[in-house]
Amino acid sequence: MHPEWWFAAVPAVFAVAVMPVAIRTRSIGQDRADGVQAMHLAPTSRLGGAIVYLAFLAVALVWHGSQTHELGSALTLALAALPLVVVGVGEDITRRVRPRYRLLAALAAGVFASFYADGVVPRVDLPLVDYLLAHAWFALPLTWFMVVGSCNAFNLIDGAHGLASGTAIILFAGLALAAGWAQDGATLAQSLAMIGALAGFLVWNYPRGRVFLGDAGAYFIGFMYAQLSIALITRNDEISAWYVIVLAGYPIVDTLFAMYRRGVVRRRPLMEPDALHLHSLVYRRVAIPNQRARLGREARASGRRTWHLPSANASVAPRLWLHSLACLGAAVVFYDNTFALLACLAIYALHYTHRYRMLVRFGRRQVRRVLVARRKP
Repeated sequence: MHPEWWFAAVPAVFAVAVMPVAIRTRSIGQDRADGVQAMHLAPTSRLGGAIVYLAFLAVALVWHGSQTHELGSALTLALAALPLVVVGVGEDITRRVRPRYRLLAALAAGVFASFYADGVVPRVDLPLVDYLLAHAWFALPLTWFMVVGSCNAFNLIDGAHGLASGTAIILFAGLALAAGWAQDGATLAQSLAMIGALAGFLVWNYPRGRVFLGDAGAYFIGFMYAQLSIALITRNDEISAWYVIVLAGYPIVDTLFAMYRRGVVRRRPLMEPDALHLHSLVYRRVAIPNQRARLGREARASGRRTWHLPSANASVAPRLWLHSLACLGAAVVFYDNTFALLACLAIYALHYTHRYRMLVRFGRRQVRRVLVARRKP
């Protein structure tokens, strides 16, 4: 095995081996499937994200003790993320931690990373903004805003089996790919460690959803993506800062659209959960009808009638992984061309909006058909 792959293998084995502990935890950390955004049927552990964090922490401790240069800052980042992981686990267990406190924990983690792991945005390849980034009074708040936004973005897309973790694997693979060709060993090693930890989680999460990331896992993923993105563009001037933004196009656009939908269209609090994310619409208006049609054919053939939808949830993630794969392809092709990356991000945002509106119109047509059918004698 190539030496770098050990960085992924160790946390993957750890996560696969320890995840059953979270799954078998019956008294704490259970999602009861009664939430607004619920897409599952049975109570499920939300402590998978804590195991992902422990898997990354384990590999950081192992290689920190061996003085491996590539993972020199991994332990610092893992310790900086501790506030948001602790608060996230508290929410996963009690379901009573307010969103503002979770965001404050993410902010605290960003502050610690800025001062102890050099986690400060160095540039965005826009002249005026880059000029302002030379001043700490501008660079630090912008960095912390981006870290908190990244944490929240991954939390918002964590709504279907394998969606957030699979998307994160694609994004960290993009970071590892760029770090590999730029010979940035530290970012490469830490990206591979995150891929390994998430792959170990995905074994248990997809397709059956036996364990969930929870808030701790989603926030930790967002934090690590933000920090490794900062590290990549800090060490490698030949890579545009917009590489990491386009790479994360799906969670970024989904978050911004959710803010617009809640705050402008529906005039609701920005942090109020709803079931109107793209993955929710795909589940209700694509996955469930397709599954019902298939089960209906099977029922007619067997003479039995059943509307259990075991695979509808699992069919959502692959459709939306394609969004992240498309963003990855665009980022790789135009990795050093800021204007082309900006154009790609704009095109993806238009595609996302178009796809969302098509699903909304499709749902309205379904409702009209049902109402017409009910009026007929």
